[in-house]
Formats: sequence, structure tokens, C-alpha cells
Amino acid sequence: MSIIKTHDITLYGGNDEYDIVLHPLSDEHLPYLYKWNADPEVLYWTEGGTDKTDLSYNADVVHQIYGDISQDNYCFLIEVNGVPIGECWLQKMNLPNVKVMYDPALDVRRIDMSIGEKAYWNRGIGTQFIGMLIDFAFNGEHVDILHCFCEDYNIRSRRMWEKHGFTLVLKEELPQPQKGKYQYHYRLKRQEYLNRHRFRPEENKIFTLSVTQLQPSQLYISRGKLRNVREWFNISDRSNFDPIPIKELDGRFVMTDGHTRAVAAHLAGWNEIPVYYETDELDIAAYTIDVKWCDEAGIHSPYDLTTRIVSHKDYERLWRKRCMEF
Repeated sequence: MSIIKTHDITLYGGNDEYDIVLHPLSDEHLPYLYKWNADPEVLYWTEGGTDKTDLSYNADVVHQIYGDISQDNYCFLIEVNGVPIGECWLQKMNLPNVKVMYDPALDVRRIDMSIGEKAYWNRGIGTQFIGMLIDFAFNGEHVDILHCFCEDYNIRSRRMWEKHGFTLVLKEELPQPQKGKYQYHYRLKRQEYLNRHRFRPEENKIFTLSVTQLQPSQLYISRGKLRNVREWFNISDRSNFDPIPIKELDGRFVMTDGHTRAVAAHLAGWNEIPVYYETDELDIAAYTIDVKWCDEAGIHSPYDLTTRIVSHKDYERLWRKRCMEF
């Protein structure tokens, strides 16, 4: 009988330096969990309580922790450039004092993480994979609120939450003696997450193009991301629409981002879509390959993407994995 209840979600991301994959946590990963949970230096940053230099969890405790938490939550193994380095969870809120802060109808969750391989500390990797979990929470699970924690002594964790747009909503005094004096509560609402991903350039830089003139550089649309776009999209108010960034490539207007909202606009009946020229430096060679993939698949406008709207799980597998491997 399995100890860890696994799932079928895999997340892909990273940057130019690190390929990051979040694999479904399973019993085959127990040797890593034994190792990391036996290391007092790792547990210093992941566990509260007193500053015990000899804190260590045996196999039975590891089985209890991960066996319980995996029953109704998403637990992942963190792999960086092919090396397992830690684990993280997207967990339904389980603390009564936090649950009473919100309407019971809201989906409130928390994120917990641990990098067990100390050689990978202080490299910005935590910020990367936490961003992947946040995207999954709001786009894949349609979570209403993320409510996360760290203690005052963990400066790196505090900066990470703030970097992702979380707001400090509670500074909770901890009973003493223990290594932390306060537990900090950080919160990010779905609307705040969506607002952080919106951008509108200066009005004099915006113009319109026909839907048929816009060449995608992406093969699939996440149904979860489309649902979130529709939360702010107003068919009768073009001034509230975030224009699509484009680059001219071989005589075509290539969308460098914004595929989901372009599809939303097309499905709403818009024949012309606001756009602006992307000014950031981009990997043109990569976009050339992306457009080649689209040509091979017969994708030449947002219209062609309407038949490629898939679940967020499949979007990760079919598109993000392909991009990461490329």
C-alpha cells in the first residue's frame, strides 16, 4: 500500500539557467524525503519551535507527514536541471484561525516548500518554482486566495512572498521561547494576481490590426487562463483591454504574448484587436521556431487557436514542456 497519494499534475518552468520541473510526489521519492527531513539545518528553516540543533525526523514521522498531507492536496518533487532538490505543496487551508478570516465559500489555500539540497540555496530557485505553483493555483485550480506563512527570522521567505505580490495581513506574536518572535501571514487574492499580469502601454503606442493579421507563436490555450481573462474582459469597453504585444518577423505581425486574451476577443466577436510593438529584447531565434511550429500545425491567427483550448494540465504538458525541452 502506498504511503504517499500521488496525482497526475506536472508543472514546467524555469529560466535560461534552470529548467525546473515539479513532479507529482510519490513513494519513489521517499529516500530524498528521508534525507532532507533528517538534516537539522534544513529543518531549521522549515519547522517552527525552539532552535534545536539536533532536530531530525525519522522514517515513521516522514510517512505520517507526507502520507497525511498528500491525501487531499498537491505535493510535488522539485527537480532542477534533472536533479531533485526539494519538495513543495499546494494545500487546502487547514488552520482554523485562518479559515475564520474568510467566507467559507472561498477556496483558500497555502503553499509550503523546502529546498533540501543546500547547494541550491540562495540561487533564486525558490522564487521561480513558487511562481509556478502560484500560476497553477490561480489558472489550474481557480483558487480564490493564497494565504501563506513564514516566521520573522526567515528573511528570504518574506522577500519571496513580497516579490510575488503578496501583502502582509497579520503579524502574529508567537509564544516564547522559540526561534521566531512573530509569524507573518501573507495573502494574495486572485484579482490581485490577475492585475499584476496586466499591462497597458501609452495610448499613442496602441493601434489595431485585424484578427487575421495576428500570427500566433503558441500552439495551445489554457482553459483556466481563458477563464481568468474573462473575469476582467468587457466586450463593450476596449479601453479596458490589454493590447497584444507584437513583433514584425518575416513580414508578419507575430504575437509575442497575450494569446489568451486575443482568443477571448475573437470569441467575443471582435474583428480588430488593439496591439502595440514589443520593445523588450526577445530571443528572435526562439520565436522563429515557435512560428514554424504554428505553420506546421496550421495556426495562422487567433481563430485557429480556438480549436486548441485545453485543460491547464494539458497546457503544461503540451506547450510548456515542449518549450522547456526546446
